[in-house]
Amino acid sequence: MRTPVILVGVDGSPESRAALRWAMEEAEHRGARVEAVLAHQQEPVMVPAVPMGLNPYGEMPQRHPARELHDAVEQVRAAVPGAPDVAESVVVGDAADHLTEASKHAELLVIGTRGRGAVREFLAHGVAARCLRHAACPVVVVPPSAR
Repeated sequence: MRTPVILVGVDGSPESRAALRWAMEEAEHRGARVEAVLAHQQEPVMVPAVPMGLNPYGEMPQRHPARELHDAVEQVRAAVPGAPDVAESVVVGDAADHLTEASKHAELLVIGTRGRGAVREFLAHGVAARCLRHAACPVVVVPPSAR
């Protein structure tokens, strides 16, 4: 018998951390394992024309998605007594596409939402809406008030 998987989308926001916390607590009740996924868009590579000897990248901040995900997971794990281990995965591309594809092997998909606008707006746009429509497993949407 395989261990059930709770998949959770993490983007570093407080809402996604609330979703991760909910997923960790639920995993303890279900005897499931947690997989946290952070999807990011590949940033274009550009080399500016500069005089020789100058470093055009000296002041440009570098993004480290794997570190961002790991930091979020560790911060939430520290706040959840008995938190399970979390498998961390960073993917390049659209979050909704990756989460719905990964939902094929999950028992549950958990995502946070900023909850902007009316319900109709929420259901029409965004990662949460697309996951609700296309996921291959039940989806739990953790509202902003769950923080």
